[in-house]
Amino acid sequence: MTDKEQLTHIQNNNLHQISNVSIEIPLINESPISPTTETIIKQNTHSKLLYLDGLRGILCLIVVFSHSILMGKTTHEENFSIFFRPWIQHSPLRLFLAGEFAVAGFFVLSGCVLVRRYFEHSNNIHILIGGLIRRFPRLFIPSTIALLCYFSIFHFRPFYGYNECHEIGEGTVNIEEINLGYALLNTFGQYFWMPALYTIQWTMQIEFIFSILIYFIAFLVTRSFIYRYRIIIYILLIFILPIVWLVSHESIPRPVQYLQPFVFGIFLSDLDANGLLNFCHTMKRYWLILIKIILILLTIYFGSYPVFNTDVINGHGTLWSPFGWMFGWFWISFGSFCLLILIMISKNIQNFLSTKIIQFIGKISFSIYLTHYIILCIIDTSFVQWTASYLGRDLAVIIGLIIFALPITIFISYGFYIFVDAPAVHMSHWLYFIICNRCLKLDKRPQPIRRYIWISLLILFIISIIIGSIPARQGYSRCDKHFYENSTLTIPI
Repeated sequence: MTDKEQLTHIQNNNLHQISNVSIEIPLINESPISPTTETIIKQNTHSKLLYLDGLRGILCLIVVFSHSILMGKTTHEENFSIFFRPWIQHSPLRLFLAGEFAVAGFFVLSGCVLVRRYFEHSNNIHILIGGLIRRFPRLFIPSTIALLCYFSIFHFRPFYGYNECHEIGEGTVNIEEINLGYALLNTFGQYFWMPALYTIQWTMQIEFIFSILIYFIAFLVTRSFIYRYRIIIYILLIFILPIVWLVSHESIPRPVQYLQPFVFGIFLSDLDANGLLNFCHTMKRYWLILIKIILILLTIYFGSYPVFNTDVINGHGTLWSPFGWMFGWFWISFGSFCLLILIMISKNIQNFLSTKIIQFIGKISFSIYLTHYIILCIIDTSFVQWTASYLGRDLAVIIGLIIFALPITIFISYGFYIFVDAPAVHMSHWLYFIICNRCLKLDKRPQPIRRYIWISLLILFIISIIIGSIPARQGYSRCDKHFYENSTLTIPI
């Protein structure tokens, strides 16, 4: 029976009761959510998750393109490839290469999606408990396999080549002290106290810690004594970054910096779950078109705001000059917020994001994020830098990205999704069931985990451990830039 049929059946039962007891009529009209709004919410819940997955896939491709600017760059003093020209980096076209905007979009989506069901059932604390229990294994299992695979390849980089511009580790990681024990410890430690060994997994700690914070905020704002003032709380949390920036004399702690996108997400989830965005269904068409145009312009302007990987100094001489360098993460978070509102009120964009191709990219988006950097580095050192002296670096980068890197990334990511990512989600549901079944008396039992899932995960883990435990032939020191000649990498044999 569909949701619509269930709603019709409930309404028919209510009408039968009303015909027998007339005094119940005023009570039925006091529902906090109108039947029309409830019907719209029920009908749109499934499709909403689909097009949000599609958006996640598009953002993930932006991350891939943003990391591709390192391809063909052999030394830090050398200019970037064609993707880092001023006509891209100093214009709204930067949006398609703005990895920081895509990451902010991930955080806004997390803040929006994680607590949506809780806002729709505001007194069901079991939803928050289930989310808290499932969150860590859902992130930990895929990130652990990806990190060990990265370490195994990085461990033997003298065999496939190494580019000093390929970042190893996050910030304070000392590559001279990295060994298998450090890598194994980092699989867990990167979520709490250690810098990430696998460069792109710096987001894992933020995703996990701020997910817990978002669950707490959602619980807090649904309490009866705070609920009516929750909009004020959202506004204070959103503007905490500018306030701290002013008070601390332009010194912004990292936790405050990354709080913004999650707060934008939970704010948007609250509005949408309570039907406050359904005004667009009754608005006159020309007003709706005007709102969409404004949201598009805001998304392009603030989404392409330069934060990382740019030679723009304080925004001077560009279209971001009026805002300078202040609150960089605040602006790109606001751009992601505008993008999500635009998608939620635009049926055409929703239909595009719900197409099969975009849905497929969205389904494997987390796998793409975890594997793409390894593939880009290998394609760079094994193809781009070998052919740059013959084809020119820009053409070599384009060919390497389009013909090799993207197809290989999608192919490997699909396998990673089948054997690692999807099983991780399944295991997280089982963990929740095992922990909470007795106390919460759960009705739905997860499907059994198939044997091939355990075997595939175990094989990947063992192979990574074995390869990572073999002593590296040339150590972990960075290759001297004298190894490079005419933008072509020479691998010592």
